[in-house]
Amino acid sequence: MSLFENVFGKYYHSIVWYYRTKSVLRYNLFYRKCAKQDIDKNKVILFSPNYDFMDSSFNCLYSELQKKNFSIIIINNHHNNQKNIEHFISEAATASYIFCSDNSRLIDYIQFRKETKIICLWHACGALKKFGNSKAKYWKRDSFFKRLFFFYKNFDVFTVSSQKCLPFYSEATGISLKKGVLKATGISRTDIFFDKDFLTNCQQKKLKMTTKKIILYAPTFRGKNFAEAYTPEFIDFEKLQEHFSNDYIILVNRHPGSLNKSYFIPESCRNFVFDISTKYDISELIVMSDILIGDYSSLVFEWSLFGKPFLPLTPDLDDYKDGFYIDFESMIEKCRCNNTQDLIDAIHSISRYDFSFLNILKNDFMSSCDGHSTERLLNLLLSDR
Repeated sequence: MSLFENVFGKYYHSIVWYYRTKSVLRYNLFYRKCAKQDIDKNKVILFSPNYDFMDSSFNCLYSELQKKNFSIIIINNHHNNQKNIEHFISEAATASYIFCSDNSRLIDYIQFRKETKIICLWHACGALKKFGNSKAKYWKRDSFFKRLFFFYKNFDVFTVSSQKCLPFYSEATGISLKKGVLKATGISRTDIFFDKDFLTNCQQKKLKMTTKKIILYAPTFRGKNFAEAYTPEFIDFEKLQEHFSNDYIILVNRHPGSLNKSYFIPESCRNFVFDISTKYDISELIVMSDILIGDYSSLVFEWSLFGKPFLPLTPDLDDYKDGFYIDFESMIEKCRCNNTQDLIDAIHSISRYDFSFLNILKNDFMSSCDGHSTERLLNLLLSDR
C-alpha cells in the first residue's frame, strides 16, 4: 500500500476519481474548442506517450506515410508535460489518424470525433508477461483498478503479431474479439527485418565495431514501475571474460525505463563489456548480435525471426510464476540459465543449441510479421478513403 493510501485511507478512491474526472473534463473542454475546425483528411499524428523522442515502433509506418504524402505530426509526452498535452489535444482535434505506441491516459480521457481513427501500434511482439486486465487478479482492488486503468476503450484498431495472440490481448485490454478492433496484421516495426538495405547496413556497423562475435545482454527492468526500475546484476562479467574475450564482446542494452539508475561494469572488463543502451536502436542490435542473453522481455519474439541462440537468464523466475500467457518455464527448460556458470556452459556448447523453443515463438506468435505488416495495416485503414 502506498504512502498516499495510508494517509488518506478510505478516501483514497474518491480522491483519485476526483482528479481523474477533473482531468477528463478539462481535456475534453479544450478538445471541443479545438474541434470547431474541420477534420484534415491528410493529417496523421504519431504519438509516443512514454518517450521524449519518436518511438521506433513508428519507423516503418513513418516511411510509408511519407510516400503517400500525409502530413505527419510527431508528438512525444514522456514526462506528461502540460505543454505537450495541449499540443496533442489541439492537433488531435482535426486529425484523421492518430497512431499510438502504447496505452495512454490522454487517449482514454478524450471523447474523439467519429471521423478520427485511433490506432495502437502495440510496442511489443508476441504474448509473454501478463499485463493490463490480465494482472487484475493480483491487484487488491481489482474492480477499482480495472475501471481506473481501462486505457484501451478508444482504439479503433489495435495491432498484434499473430492470430494466436488475439485472445491474450483481448483479456489484457478488455477489448472483446467480437468488436473487431484487435487485428493480427503484424507489428509494423518488424518490417525492417526484411529490408535488405537495413540488414546490410547493420552488418557494416558490426564490422566497424568489432571482428568478434557479439553477445547481446538485454534484460527487462526490475521494480514495480519505471520510478523504481533498475537493471538486474546477475552476471559476473569478469568470469565471462576469462572464457570468451578472444571470441566475443558483450553489449549491454538496458530497458529504457531503467536508464536513470547506474549499472556496474568492472573496470577490468572495459574492452569486453560495453553499455550501448542509448547508442543503437534495438532492431539494429538484434541483427548485429550472435547470441541473446535475455529474460522475460518480449524481445525474444523478434529475436526468433533470425534463428540465433537465446539464453534466458532467469534466477528470479519464481517471482514471475503465474505471470505468463504461455508455459514459459517448461518451454525454456533446455536453455535456461540461473547463474554465470550456466551461461559459460551454454556458450561453450552453443553449436548444439536446441531451437525448439524459438521455433514455437516464431511459428505461433510471429506468423503475421513477414515484412508486410505496415502494408496490411494501411490497406485496412485506407480502403474507404
